[in-house]
Amino acid sequence: MQGEVESSVRDFDAFEATIASTQMLEMQQGAVFNSPPVLSGPNVITAQPQGEVLQPRRPIPVNTMGWLSTSRSQLSALSGCHFLGNVEQLELQKIVDLSTLLARSRRGFQYRVKVPKAETLFLAIEVNPENRTEGFSCSKFIHGDFTLNILDQCGEQAFVMKINSKWTYGLNILRKITVTTTNTIGTVEENFSLLGPSFTVYDATRKVLCNIFGPNVCSCCMYKEAQFQVISADGTHQIASLMHQWDNTLHDYSLLITFPADTNIKLKSLLLAAAFLVEHMYFEQIGRTLRT
Repeated sequence: MQGEVESSVRDFDAFEATIASTQMLEMQQGAVFNSPPVLSGPNVITAQPQGEVLQPRRPIPVNTMGWLSTSRSQLSALSGCHFLGNVEQLELQKIVDLSTLLARSRRGFQYRVKVPKAETLFLAIEVNPENRTEGFSCSKFIHGDFTLNILDQCGEQAFVMKINSKWTYGLNILRKITVTTTNTIGTVEENFSLLGPSFTVYDATRKVLCNIFGPNVCSCCMYKEAQFQVISADGTHQIASLMHQWDNTLHDYSLLITFPADTNIKLKSLLLAAAFLVEHMYFEQIGRTLRT
């Protein structure tokens, strides 16, 4: 009997030792898993630097009415102009609603800037339409200055584009558009020419970046389908194009901008401004006539 008791005591002691060793092992494992990793080698970069952002940006909406979302969404854009990176073509489509057609609204015109058959990158809104007049009149050319507010996919301001008109010494009216973000990016200015439309693109320091030439026709006789060539500053080769053409899908005209994907982002934004200027000067009246 005494031997059985001693055997039971030994078994109980062995069981307690087993439990103690198991708890010690779990504590050691928990310490290993909960402790921060120790890097014995050189520092490892786990995130790419994102640059300086002047203010926090709202996240890009996943699904918003009026926007088309595709797998090409540039989710890493730091500012509105970065949405132009790796883009080869942009399309300007005018947004027309019933109130605008019936002249019941004084709201300025709106344009959608998108990748052809893909996502919308920007929404352009005229912010001071009260200064504009309908139809053909001198006051439209003299006091027809207005501003375009370009909003990105986050609904934040990407660019501000201001169109201005001025008299020259020869009593000619020349127009220019200025592109700004937090700083001035550059301007696109009309040149006096008797051989068709001509524009020069400048950066913020007034350095010539390129020239734009249209068809050899008078502005009042501009073709409904026309192409503007963007020529390098030295005049040796074509670097981009602006084309006003008929869209069978929309049953309306649109303006297509084509440039190499690796074109500088600032130059892309200036060519986008040039497209708005060309649309305003030559084709806006055509679209209004077609819809009425």
